[in-house]
This record gives sequence, C-alpha cells and structure tokens, in this order.
Amino acid sequence: MTEKQPFVKKETKMDKIRNLFESFRPWIHRFAKIGYLSKGIVYVVIGVLALITSTGNRFYEASSQGALYTIAKQPFGPALLIVLALGLSAFAFWQVIKAIFDPECVHHSWKRWFNRIGFLFIAGVYTAMCISALRILFRARSESSDEKYQTLSAQMLEQPFGQILIAIAGLVFGITGFTFMFRAISGRFKKELKKNEMNKEEWKWSGYIGMFGIAARGIVFMIIAFFLIRTAIYVNPEETKGLDGALLELSNQPFGPILLAIVALGFIAYGVFMFANAKYHRLNNE
Repeated sequence: MTEKQPFVKKETKMDKIRNLFESFRPWIHRFAKIGYLSKGIVYVVIGVLALITSTGNRFYEASSQGALYTIAKQPFGPALLIVLALGLSAFAFWQVIKAIFDPECVHHSWKRWFNRIGFLFIAGVYTAMCISALRILFRARSESSDEKYQTLSAQMLEQPFGQILIAIAGLVFGITGFTFMFRAISGRFKKELKKNEMNKEEWKWSGYIGMFGIAARGIVFMIIAFFLIRTAIYVNPEETKGLDGALLELSNQPFGPILLAIVALGFIAYGVFMFANAKYHRLNNE
C-alpha cells in the first residue's frame, strides 16, 4: 500500500512575486531612504523660498516647481537635479511597493485599501515632480502650480458633473488637511519612527519638528481645499490655487507676512523631519 503524500500548497504567481520582493527588500529599503531624503530637500527649499517671500524683498514661487528651478540655478545645478529626480522617483517607487505589498503591515481591513489608494496617488504626485525636474533639466517650460491647477480645473468644469468632481477634490484636500492636523496634535506620526534606535534628544526633537511640519502642511491643504470649493461654487477656474497660490493668499491676510513665515518655517521643519525619516522610519513591521 502506497503512502499518502503530504499536501503541499502550490506556489502561486503572487507568492513568487512576494518572494522576489523579499529577496530585494534591502535594496528597496535603500531606495525608500533616498526617497525620504529627496522629499526633505524639496520641502526645505520650498520653505526657504516662502520665508524669503515673507520678508517682502522678493517674490519666489514657493512650490515644488519653484524649488526645482532654484536647485537648477545653483552651481552644478543640472547634476543636483538629476540626483534629486532619481531620489523622487525612488520615493514614488516606494509608494507603489507600499500599495502592492503592504510592507509596513497596516492590517486593518478597511483602512488598508484607503491607504493603498493614497500611496498610489502619492506615487503619481512624485512621478510628476520627477518629470518636472527632467523638463527643467532639458529647458522645457513648466507651469506654476497655480497655472497647472487652473488649467486642470477649467478642463474639469467643461465636463459633465465637473463642478461636483472639483467640490469632491476640495473635500478630499480638506479632509487630508484635518488628518494632518490630527496626526500633528495627537503625535501618532511618531509611531512610524524606530524609537529604540534613537537617543532621547533625537526622539524629543523629532516629535517637535514633526508636529510643527505636519501641522503646516495641514494648514496649506485646507487653504487649497477652500479655493477648490470656491471654484466649484463660482464655476471659475481662476479661483483654484496651487501651493504657491495658497501661500500667497496667506501672505495677503492681516499679519500675512508673519503667518507666511511661520508656515515657511513649518515646511523647513517638515523637510528636516523627512531627513529623520530617511534614517529612522519603520520600513516594515520591525
């Protein structure tokens, strides 16, 4: 009588892909660290441009586009821009990996899918930023963030249900802004850092800097949300504001230069916080 062979689960294509991912995990983590570092550089430069604008001496386009242009004008600017483009593409790649493989182990069933959609959206944003860097490198004209969003909103308003879609986009930006504020105030962002590898001073200051930087992003997202909703209400694409337009509106308010300087410092703080993430971010469930 022949013995029964033990049941062996057949390896699926997804299992093979996961095994491949595991074999390349150390390199993927290096890409992620480079991505966080590149993201930090962009935010620091945006913050510096906004801070200079707040003094009233000179106006700079305080956006990712303006940051890339500023880097391109520096000594060895083209080389720096190539390195930064590679870093931004690495960050976009890391977001795609997070969306597919969930390496940070966000196991909440409903939340996981919202997070994965968000990761893909972020990947798209940083891919576009990488393309902008390459366009600047090859001297192609790129639109400011205001022009880009106004063109997009004008195209959307021409479509059926365009107003509703823009209003939904405004709500998404608003909810994202409130989420950033909640994360900043609650300190939940600190769970993403490896506390066991940080000394007391690093842990304390990463908390302060992260809270300040994430709150600044939340404020700007809520301003952009406000103008998107105005665009939907008044059916006027010129109401749409990008990052540079949102910061300019902030500077036009009472005590505007002071408010702009605070938000600019917040963006610099967020950039520095990304540098900390490059070293201490939890890239899996460790």
